[in-house]
Amino acid sequence: MKHAIMLAVCAVVFCLVSAPAAAHEITFKGTVVSVENGKTLKVTVTVVDEKTKKPKPMIFEIDDETKISRGTVSVKMADAHIAKGESISVTIDHDNSETLANIVKLPARK
Repeated sequence: MKHAIMLAVCAVVFCLVSAPAAAHEITFKGTVVSVENGKTLKVTVTVVDEKTKKPKPMIFEIDDETKISRGTVSVKMADAHIAKGESISVTIDHDNSETLANIVKLPARK
């Protein structure tokens, strides 16, 4: 009986812990093609399509809630200074939006 209760408790805990991990986060890595300033930044990035293995442009939106890091340092959207031609990694939550970035990683400035 104790084993059955313990197994049920473990199953419930596992489900609660794994629910956030079930989010469909996708990370795209590429090169910045252009940046449009505004309330939300619109960044066009050239990424390699998984199916065709060819580069294609994708547009991502960056807002105030997006976590941005340059190297190992967290920065605000206004201080990120995303430039054309630099490497970028953009993580989105496919369940919420296909263009709104949750996490943006940029290389450290030299």
